Amino acid sequence: MLTMFIRAIFFYGFLLLLLRLMGKRQIRQLQPFELVFTIIVANLATTPMADVGIPLLYGVMPIGALMLCYGVFSLLSLKCEKAREIINGRPTVLVHNGVIDQSEMRRQGFPLPALLEQIRENGIQNLSEVGCAILEISGNVNVFPNSSTRNLIPKDLEIHPGYENIPMHFVLDGELQKDSLEFVHLSRTWLEQQLSRFQTTVENTYFCSVDTNGMMWVQKKGEEKARHVQVLTDSQARWYE
Repeated sequence: MLTMFIRAIFFYGFLLLLLRLMGKRQIRQLQPFELVFTIIVANLATTPMADVGIPLLYGVMPIGALMLCYGVFSLLSLKCEKAREIINGRPTVLVHNGVIDQSEMRRQGFPLPALLEQIRENGIQNLSEVGCAILEISGNVNVFPNSSTRNLIPKDLEIHPGYENIPMHFVLDGELQKDSLEFVHLSRTWLEQQLSRFQTTVENTYFCSVDTNGMMWVQKKGEEKARHVQVLTDSQARWYE
């Protein structure tokens, strides 16, 4: 019984490592060869995990062989465009300027009701409003409205907004985010000086971040409000340029 327990933990950790090597993807984003790899590896691990009479090596070796195949296919997909098309396929335009490409719909085996559902999920009611609908290799459908029905953007109104990007988090639940501080070339001493303006420390701070306008947002532990203050100039906060 203990042996089965230990084997289960071993294969769990082993498979977790392999999936981690595949990168951060959701199931719907897996390429065909990646999905096949995931399914087969899960089945291969099940038998030696439950049957203590089968040596662990008999489970590890075929999984290792599949991992080698996965690495080869990944390298081919990365380096060779033709191989990438053969292994993964390529995006397909299903709708162009409100007109459905019936031959591509049949070739991809994509039913019309499913296409209309994807269009509605993208907030478009009428097919005539679709400028382009693309079936991605992940199986997801990206729908883009035509220029006459899409939302206005600042460029349409000749407005030029200032620089904007994701904020940098420095403290999460009392834990200092050293990588974030190093990325923007700031020190813990600087951060503690800024936090002192809020009468708090790193350990007593629940959340602290600085946005790309140079504004620091701080929420103390146990408090139900967040406060902010300008700590950097606009030029200092442009850490992604």
